[in-house]
Amino acid sequence: MRKSSIRAFGIALFLAGASFTFADFITSDTEAANINVPKGTVLIKKNELEAINAEAAEAKEQLAKIQTDYSALKNNTVAVNASAKKTAKSYTLVIKKGMGTSEVSSALEKAGIIKDAGDFELYVIKNDKASSLQIGTYDLNVKMTTPEIVKKITRSK
Repeated sequence: MRKSSIRAFGIALFLAGASFTFADFITSDTEAANINVPKGTVLIKKNELEAINAEAAEAKEQLAKIQTDYSALKNNTVAVNASAKKTAKSYTLVIKKGMGTSEVSSALEKAGIIKDAGDFELYVIKNDKASSLQIGTYDLNVKMTTPEIVKKITRSK
């Protein structure tokens, strides 16, 4: 019995040592992860941080390029608008006998005086001016509103 007791005691010591070593191995990794960190804080590895910083630097470069492009476009648009205001587009409309509102509105849209021929035609019809179109030559420009154009090319009722 003495031999088996010593053997059992030795095995018990071995198992106890192995379990303490295993427990120390497990807890040392979790202790590093359980550093006193405030709630809502995330820990990341150094290589992950470096990758994130690289992405952030690249995003900053792209943002700077976009802002530069936007500023250039904005300045170009302002210059284009200024030159467009200096030269208001004008058009001489010739209304011939038999022309209806659709032909007139199409001609004005093609010339760039109005944006939408359908809207112009609808305005003329709704305001009961379709039968009031006058044969003649009219000087029109882009700055004129639809009511101004209609007043100019129709006779008043």
